[in-house]
Amino acid sequence: MAIPASSNPHALSVSQAVALDLLADGMPADEIEQRTVITPHTPYELAVRENVPAPHGTIEGYGVHQARNEKPCTECAPLQPRIEARARAKQRKAEAELAYQR
Repeated sequence: MAIPASSNPHALSVSQAVALDLLADGMPADEIEQRTVITPHTPYELAVRENVPAPHGTIEGYGVHQARNEKPCTECAPLQPRIEARARAKQRKAEAELAYQR
C-alpha cells in the first residue's frame, strides 16, 4: 500500500525531518550536512519554520537564535566569540582556496 502524498505545501522531506531530529539532539550542522542532503544553514531555518528548538548552550542553539533574528539566551550568548571565530576561519579558508585557484 502506498503512502498518500501530503497536500501540505510545507510538508517536510525525509532528509529535512532527519536533519531536524539530529539538530534537536544537538548534532553539529556540518555533521547534519554529511548525513543528509541539505545545506548547513537549512536546519536552522527549518527549525524556526517548524518551531523545533535546538539545545541551548550549543552552537546549534545559537544558530537557531540567529535564524530567528533574536538575541541569544544567557546560555547561548557566551558562544558568540566562538561563532565569530568560526566565521573568520571559514572566510580565510575560502579566500585561500580562491587564491590557490588563480
